[in-house]
Amino acid sequence: MEEKNILEQLYNGEIFPAEQYASRGEEYRKIHQGNYHHYEDFIELLAKLEPPLDERFIKIMDEQLDVIPFEFSEMFIDGFKLEAKMMAEVFRDE
Repeated sequence: MEEKNILEQLYNGEIFPAEQYASRGEEYRKIHQGNYHHYEDFIELLAKLEPPLDERFIKIMDEQLDVIPFEFSEMFIDGFKLEAKMMAEVFRDE
């Protein structure tokens, strides 16, 4: 069976660049792990307050995290447009 090209896979929803991307760098992993520990520690601190604020904080963070896919989508689209412009320029010059 013939393998589909990238554009066919993208069109058919078989690949999801924004959702499939994950940084593989060691520096990123260390920073992410440190941030996660700070997040967990802060939630524990908020849970001890009277009244507890941990659930409210988690809700606020979830709302902010829900926006990230839109940012990734826009970055992907802008990058794709830039690449298309570069390719058009390359072919125009030949």
